Formats: sequence, C-alpha cells, structure tokens
Amino acid sequence: MNIIGFSAGVVGHESNVDRMVKAIMDVTGHETEFIKLTELDFSACKGCVWLCAEPEVCRLDDALFPYYQKVKEADAVVLGSPVHFSTISATMMAFISRLWGFRHVNFTLKDKPFVLAVAAGEELRSAPGDFRKALEPFRVKVLHCVQFRSGIPPCFKCGRHHECRIGGDYHWLGPKAQDLSIVPELFKKWENCSETVAQIEEAGAKLK
Repeated sequence: MNIIGFSAGVVGHESNVDRMVKAIMDVTGHETEFIKLTELDFSACKGCVWLCAEPEVCRLDDALFPYYQKVKEADAVVLGSPVHFSTISATMMAFISRLWGFRHVNFTLKDKPFVLAVAAGEELRSAPGDFRKALEPFRVKVLHCVQFRSGIPPCFKCGRHHECRIGGDYHWLGPKAQDLSIVPELFKKWENCSETVAQIEEAGAKLK
C-alpha cells in the first residue's frame, strides 16, 4: 500500500501543515511520499477539457505533471492546507482544480480514501467544509479532516507588527500587538495539542 501526501504549508520551513500531513502518513506504517506544493511552480486548471477528457488526466506540462499518475496509482491521498482568508489556501485550491482531468467518463478517483488536514491561526471557520466540498466533484472518500488552531498570525513573521493596524495580530490583541515581542514560545506546534495529536492518530488509523 502506498500513500501520497500534498501540503500547501507556508514557504521556507517545516510548517504545522507539513508536519501534520507527514505524521498522518507515518501513523499508517505504509510506504509514503510527501510533496510540498509551495515549492512547485504550477497553475490552476485552465479549462482545456478537450485535452484531458480522452486520456482522463491533466495535460498541462508543469511541475505538477509528474504527480498525476502517482495520485491515480496511490492507495490513499493526504492533503493539508493552511487557512487563508477564512478558507483553504489558493495554492491548495489550484491543486484540487487540476484533478479535473480525472473527472470524466470513469471518475478515476472515485472512492479513493482521502484524509485532510487544516491549520488556522485563529478560527477555522468554513475551511474544513470548503475542503470537503472542493473534493466532492471527484467522488473521493474523505475519511477524516484533522484540525488545528495554532494562534500564529502571519504577523509573527512579517516584522511590521509594531506599526500595523490591519493584521491578525492587531485584530486579536488590539494596540497591545504593537508592543509585542516575537519570541519562539509564540510559535505553537500541533504536537503540543493533545486534541490534534488524537485526531492525527485517528486519521492515520483509518488509512491504515
């Protein structure tokens, strides 16, 4: 059995989303492959259905091209996304849109097990439901959606929180945010949240 995981976690480091996707796959004990979408150069679906309908696979030749066959052949798929603008990220939505090549005569991904993971700075809001809804056209079987509220706004990396009055940090803390010292302890990890750890174990067990 082989499982492939895609993360739309933020650029440049092992984000909570990256580690959630990897941990879910690791619990299974099966062969896995991890792909970080923010390190790939690809576009969303361009609607060229006349190219993908017959082969039933996307024909756009960019950095996603090598993974179409792997998604098709995988026994299960794990997808992870941060929450941006109250929903899953544009990077993850672009990736999902490219699965349209599989949605033709035979519904190639029908009943394939999927596990989802989302991490938000504050509220998850509609993100888990939006994630599931985005996958509905492909008739996949979503087994679980792991959720984590990190309490980490982008402001912690931005460096302009001392002057900004529109960011998440200011939204949560008000004027106190402008005097906040950004220290490592503010960067919370899902591994320290017992609820998320339990969800990771449950999701991995379902895939196993």
